[in-house]
Amino acid sequence: MSGTTTTAAQTTGTTKSSKSAVPRVPCPAVHLPWREGAEELAWHESRRFARVRVVAWTCHEHRTTWYELCEAGGLAFIRRHDGRQAKPRVRESHAWPLAEARTMWVALLSGQVR
Repeated sequence: MSGTTTTAAQTTGTTKSSKSAVPRVPCPAVHLPWREGAEELAWHESRRFARVRVVAWTCHEHRTTWYELCEAGGLAFIRRHDGRQAKPRVRESHAWPLAEARTMWVALLSGQVR
């Protein structure tokens, strides 16, 4: 893409070769803000549903903890991945009706809950 200028703020880093630095593609995933005093969701180990559809997610490449909004059986829940261990620990929130789950997802993205 000759003629395109990319600033450091638009990229997630650079890959250096022996001749030049090649900018990486900006990360398209959501990066969650951290807020003091955010309400803590209850996280459970259980797997309530056999088949789940992931409909939204946060960045998993630049964070040790990432989230997925999952739908199954007319309900939805948030799945939390904690990647600080060699094998990420996966936990799930309570399952809500779809509209309520989407409200909780927006609260998570805005830093109101964690």
